[in-house]
Amino acid sequence: MRWIKRLAIFCALAASGAPTLPAADNGIGVQALVHAGVSVTDLDRALHFYIGQLGLKEAFRLPKPDGTPKLVYLQVNDSTFIEIFPLPAHTHPQSPVVFHIGLVVKNLQDTLHALQANGYALPANAFEKAAKLADDGTYYFMVQDPDGNFIELSQMTPDALEAKASKMLAKLAQSAKEH
Repeated sequence: MRWIKRLAIFCALAASGAPTLPAADNGIGVQALVHAGVSVTDLDRALHFYIGQLGLKEAFRLPKPDGTPKLVYLQVNDSTFIEIFPLPAHTHPQSPVVFHIGLVVKNLQDTLHALQANGYALPANAFEKAAKLADDGTYYFMVQDPDGNFIELSQMTPDALEAKASKMLAKLAQSAKEH
């Protein structure tokens, strides 16, 4: 389970707008997380969620020989993407390999209001749940794309463990506190 938390922190850092930083000397050369791949059963429905409701932008598509999309890249920030893979018709998605995608937002309550205004159905207690400080010092709320993939929306606080470990996230936490 510890690796899941580490993966979530890594995804949150990469998706938050952090510039590509030199990796720790791990002897392998990993530099940054640039994308997470997600399989979807209905591309139009998925794009409505990721673009229309979550506000990401389509960066590019790669076509199959028949012209249908092989994959669609959605841009989170300058160097981080979510890669959408449409599954063939009548194909059931396999068990998820990625537990969730973590996105850092400036103000969680504002983000939830924006999602709701964009037609995303939130449970009645969403704003109450999102107002509770988590054990790691963040405010977060989990949403799902149309295929059930979990997206964690997190708001950093100055006391968040992730903010204490990252100068860039500490700046985001301070900025959120000022507003």
